Amino acid sequence: MNNEIKDKFGRRLRYLRISVTDRCNFRCKYCMPNNNFEMMECADILRYEDILFASEVFASLGVNRIRITGGEPLIRKDLCQFLDKLTKIDNIQEVMLTTNGSLLNKYAHDLYEAGVKRLNISLDSLNHERNKYITGVDKTEDILAGIKKAAEIGFKPIKVNSVIIRDFNDDEIIQFAELSAKYNIICRFIEFMPIGNSENWNENNIVYGSEILERLSAFEPQEMEKDINSGPAVNYKLNNGGIIGIITPISKHFCSECDKLRITADGKIRPCLLSDNEIDIKKALQSRDKDLLIKQIMQALNIKHDEHNVNVGDTNHDFKRTMSKIGG
Repeated sequence: MNNEIKDKFGRRLRYLRISVTDRCNFRCKYCMPNNNFEMMECADILRYEDILFASEVFASLGVNRIRITGGEPLIRKDLCQFLDKLTKIDNIQEVMLTTNGSLLNKYAHDLYEAGVKRLNISLDSLNHERNKYITGVDKTEDILAGIKKAAEIGFKPIKVNSVIIRDFNDDEIIQFAELSAKYNIICRFIEFMPIGNSENWNENNIVYGSEILERLSAFEPQEMEKDINSGPAVNYKLNNGGIIGIITPISKHFCSECDKLRITADGKIRPCLLSDNEIDIKKALQSRDKDLLIKQIMQALNIKHDEHNVNVGDTNHDFKRTMSKIGG
């Protein structure tokens, strides 16, 4: 039986997010800063063997769900072979992947064969020009082809995540609701957070979850019973057969439900996305020191706050890491 562990607020640790790279084939404006951006040195990136060791230790402590993120994880060499090993670790019930979707059409079959059955895909606009503006390239058709391919193969659920920004893509909320029904996927709307290019973040740019729901009133959204697969989202069934989710990190914290830790690509445990507190576990991983790693995991749990400190109206946030270096 697993040794279930909790943080000082009684939240059980069940979920681990692991970034395998900070590199990406996109340059999303809210994920990477515009100027003076430097990638991590290759020597600083955790090896797959280090990640597998960490995952085994976390699994022995009660973690049963792992999400692989980046950067863009699908650009890292031999990812599917690594995932095949990760999905076979005892006590790990689910391994999930977050991707920008541009390479999904190429790798969907291999991912499914490796044991990954659930996907989160980042797509902030269905408009070609807007996608090019926010990501630096226009891969809209590639992403949609990847979503279609993944649905045909049998991935479920497929979640498409959109950061909604006022006067940029907030006029596409209806289109995403229609996309949900068309592809039998869950389209999730996320409030704009001050990570990445945070000088462009302010209260006026945020479209709060309550407003998103109001804009979807014609679809008669009905709140669904929350389950473990919902994560931080509140999901709603629409009258067109689609499902949408709303994630409110700014207007309505969900910290009381937090059951996760994050490992960055360079081997730091980050207890909270919206806090720069980190624990360096790279030495423990490289030396395969299980006792030290467990001690550091407990240390990370003990520095978790009861909730993050980013609130409506805040404008002064200067995070040391961008989203690409933390892991989405």
